[in-house]
This record gives sequence, structure tokens and C-alpha cells, in this order.
Amino acid sequence: MYKLLVVEDEKSIAYGIANSIPWGEWGFVISGVCGNGLEALEQIKKDKPHVIISDIRMPEMDGIELMQHLNQNYPEIKIIILSGYNDFEYLQMSIKSRVTEYLLKPTDLDEFEVMFRKMKDRLDDENRKKMEEQELKQAYEESKDLKLKKKFNALIKGYGYNEEEMEEEFLKQDGNWFGVILISFDVQNSEDKNAFYQEQIKVEDILNEKAPNEIIVGKYILNYEEKITGILSLEEEPEEEVLRSYTKRMLEEILEEGNISAYAGISNFYMDFQMLPQCYEQAKCCVSQKIYSEAKNLIMFYKEMQEADFDYYAISFDVEKIVKEILEQQENKIEDTLEQIFSEFRGKVILDYDCINRLSLELMFNLSRELLRYGVQLEKVMKKMDYTYTHIYSFKSLEAKKEFLFKILREVSKESARMKGEWKNRSSLAQQIKEIVDAEYDSNQISLEYVGAKVHKNTAYISKIFKNEFGCNFSDYIISKRLEKSQKLLADPALKIYEISEEMGWADVSNYIKLFKKKYGMSPKEYRNILQAGGGSAAKYMENK
Repeated sequence: MYKLLVVEDEKSIAYGIANSIPWGEWGFVISGVCGNGLEALEQIKKDKPHVIISDIRMPEMDGIELMQHLNQNYPEIKIIILSGYNDFEYLQMSIKSRVTEYLLKPTDLDEFEVMFRKMKDRLDDENRKKMEEQELKQAYEESKDLKLKKKFNALIKGYGYNEEEMEEEFLKQDGNWFGVILISFDVQNSEDKNAFYQEQIKVEDILNEKAPNEIIVGKYILNYEEKITGILSLEEEPEEEVLRSYTKRMLEEILEEGNISAYAGISNFYMDFQMLPQCYEQAKCCVSQKIYSEAKNLIMFYKEMQEADFDYYAISFDVEKIVKEILEQQENKIEDTLEQIFSEFRGKVILDYDCINRLSLELMFNLSRELLRYGVQLEKVMKKMDYTYTHIYSFKSLEAKKEFLFKILREVSKESARMKGEWKNRSSLAQQIKEIVDAEYDSNQISLEYVGAKVHKNTAYISKIFKNEFGCNFSDYIISKRLEKSQKLLADPALKIYEISEEMGWADVSNYIKLFKKKYGMSPKEYRNILQAGGGSAAKYMENK
């Protein structure tokens, strides 16, 4: 049983989630219910959950702040965001926080079950693989110099090492230059963590076997982030061609002996060994460029990245154009539009290497919101394909990411074709509802139930159709219409304000005054005074409002 923490400021929703769902049948147990992010952090310290389902908008600490804290301090906890479509900007902010899943309100029981049964399978699989990896790592740790490994990790992390010991180790290499090389590679079975781990061990052994024969001193190890990392040392500041030649030979050895195609990132070099943590980050940034290049045995220098001049922030998807292509079932044009954007990134050097993921997620979030007005729910289409938003991170090339998006948009386009007939029916129904409301909005009997009886539809369906078609709530529309009419009635000094309130359907005049002031910034009495002083100035004021 996995522990689940519910974080939601509306108590009725929070306890509804906690108490009305058969969590035990799905493999979960509720570990707590919290009203905001701060309460959640306290609960996490006491009883660390496996999964958190959280609203976005909350007091004290909202869902975004909570996600950022968890991402930094508890990366192993799975985060599921429960949000509405009006939380779009918040969803964009959550992209960097690597949210596990999204559930969009309103969510039915079936969606909860599908999501959490998949989450249970995922947690089971991760636990099994963790145990297997731990066994492998334990065997590996026993076969290697543990002291050397700890020293190595401390150096690239920049803390946790004995300063005197490090100074003795590195300062005796008087005048030496230090840098970091990071080796990454493609393997067919990278989805299999155990097989992938074995491949890394093989590469580590190959590099350490060949490195002593080189003029560049290098020691390689599979580090704390499970990346093949080497600390390089030279007596003189290295020339790029010397480093390139050295790295090329290393990659050729990996390919020849391990049959593994590898690529490398090389940091800048410094005479101060305490710069090694910065060197490691530079090398990581370099190998991440592989996503933008199809080149084999790629070698990237951080110096080259610093010289790159590519304004990738100026690139974005034309959502309006893509929506049009989807609705017109123009699959070829959809593919061409995606290709136009992705082609901008091919072969480029990008310091913010994760930008293509964020750009893709922003496209999907925008489409989700825009397509809803046409009755197409992007999330439901993706669920049928067994996809989630965060799948974009799993694809390791531009072509694979583009294909992922195209598959989704192609299915969305097919769904839009199926929905065309329903769009027309919904639009016709929405117009019929609006005509009834416009004719009878000042009647005391006007309500969702009243309109539902006239058009033979249930109230929930009418409310949804009205909101989707006209962009506002049914009740808000009626209030707005009544307030507009009350403006005209206020021009008649013979009518009392409470009489106008009653005529417009508000038995409580204070409620009418409050709504009028909220909409127009003044009370009905103040508005009437302006009218009596000069109608033109009142009309002009209302236009400005």
C-alpha cells in the first residue's frame, strides 16, 4: 500500500477525495489531508508519502511553491496536480517542476481509477527496479575502491571532502590544469535500467583501461548521478585539437570494444581544482546538446556553447494556425507546421537545452484550452493513446519529440471531425438557451431548471454548454443583464431603488447595491445622482468602466 497525501484548501473537495474513493482497492492509503502547501510540508516531514495530489490555487503556500520545494527536496515523491482550465498559466509554471501527472477538474471516478492504477503499477515497477539496481550497485561498490569513489563524488559536488587531503592531492600537481569530461551514449535497451547500468559499467572499465596510455591524465567513474565522468589533468593549458583528438580516441575505443556509440561534453579548464563542480555542470550542459544533433560520436566543448548566438526564446508555435489545421483535418499541414519549428533547433547549440520540452508542453496546454470550445478534450485523446503530458521528457531526439506531438495532433484532428456534428448541435442549443434568457432574464422564475425544462436538457449540461459557447457562467450572464436594465430604470426618479431591486429579482436590496457597485464602481444612488446632474457625464463614465 502506497501513502497518498491530499492537499486542497476546499474542505468538501479534500475530504470527498479522501473518503469517497476506494483507495484500498487501488493500492493506496490516505496518509493525511492538508489545506495548503505549508501544512503539507509539515505532514511530509512526519510521514513522507509516496504520492501527493494537490490543487494549484491555495492560501499560504500554493501548489506551484509546493511543487518547487518537493522537486528540490523530495524528488522521489510523485506529484499529481488537480487543476481547472483557468489555471493554465500556473500549469505553465509547473513545467520545470516535472509534475508526474495532471488531472483537470471536473474529474470523474473513472479518471481517478485509471490514473492511480497506472501510478500503482509505476511505483511497483520502480520499487522492483530499485531493489535490482541496489543489488547491482552493492556488487559494484564491493568491487571498486570505495574511498576513491567518495573522493571523486565530493570533488564534482564541491563539498564533503577533506580540504587538506584535496590540497595535498592536487596542489602537488603544481601548475596543472583541471577539467571534466562527461560521456553519454545511446543503447537500444535504455528502457531497461539494469541493462543500461551494465552498459555504463562496461564503458567505465574501457575508459580506465585505456586512459593510462594517454598524455592526458584521466580517471573515470560512474558518479552519484550515474553519469560516466572523468577528471582530466594536464601540465599545460590544453589546446582544443589535443582534447578533441584524445576524446575521439576514447569514443572509438568505446565503439570498438563495447559496440556502443557514445558522445562527450568537455568543460573549460582551470588551474584551480575547486572549479571542478562548475566544470561538471558545464560538461553536463554539453552532452545535453545531443538532443539537437543527429551526429554520431559528437564532441561538444563548453567554449563553443559560450560563443553560440541563437535566440531560441523568439521561437514559438502558432497555436491559432495549428487549431485551424486540426479542425480542417489538414494532417500534412500540421506535420509541416511542427517541422518548421523543430527545424529551427536542429544543429543549434542551446544553453537552455530543456527549452524544447517546455515549448512542446506550452503548445499542448494551449491546444487543450482552445480545443475545448469545439468539444475536443485533448487529455481524453491522450489517455486513449496511453500518453500523458510528461511523456515528452522521455524522448531523446528532436525527431522523436516531433513525432510524439504529431501523433497526438493527428488523433485530435480525427476527434474534431467526429465532433463536428455535435458542435453544430451544441451551438444551436446554446443560441436557443441565450434567446430564452434574453427574453426572460428579469423573470423571477428564470433558472437553469426552468431553461432545462424548455430545452429538455439537464442543468449540468446547459451550464457547461453556455459557459463553453459564451465564455461566462449562466448566473453571471443573468446578473449582468439585470444590472444593465436597472441602469435604465434608475433614470426614472419616480422609481425607488428597492422597487428596482425587486423588479430585477433581488428581494434583498443590499445584495442589488453590492452587485451594482462591484460592476460599475458606484452605488445605484450615486449613479442616479450623476444622471440627474447630467446624463452625458454618467453615460461617459459607464463607457469608461
